[in-house]
Amino acid sequence: MQDHEHISLFGPVTCTCTEQEAANLDLVTRYRAARVSERGPFLAPDFVRHRAGFSHIGELFGMEGAAGMDDESIADRKNILIELTAKDDKVWGIFRIVGTHTGTIYGIPPTGKPIDTIEAALWRVEGDLITEAWYFGDELGLLRQLDVAPTVG
Repeated sequence: MQDHEHISLFGPVTCTCTEQEAANLDLVTRYRAARVSERGPFLAPDFVRHRAGFSHIGELFGMEGAAGMDDESIADRKNILIELTAKDDKVWGIFRIVGTHTGTIYGIPPTGKPIDTIEAALWRVEGDLITEAWYFGDELGLLRQLDVAPTVG
């Protein structure tokens, strides 16, 4: 066991974790810092993304199963970690996606509008690669920021 600085909404927190948990935290931190097109080396060959963070937007706009975001979607994208913690082979995180809508997002053409949205994720790590991931984004919040939220009623 070793002390490791844990990223938290409340500032840096020192926690005790195994060497593997500390390595998993480092792996996910580097993965989130990489551009979308540069994330492949962090993923196992049989990597499975069980859920994309904004997949319901794809369904809403007729882009079900399509790639939702790439480097052009938010060209100036920053991933700001809010909370990141690990236990055994799992890493949980909450982060902000901040930037400008410069390319297609699940079928929504570029609006040039600023984006500042929250996404939560769970990653499973084996060895030094991410093998599985689940993402859950604030889809309604993103649609409202882009002025394309459906009306109800």
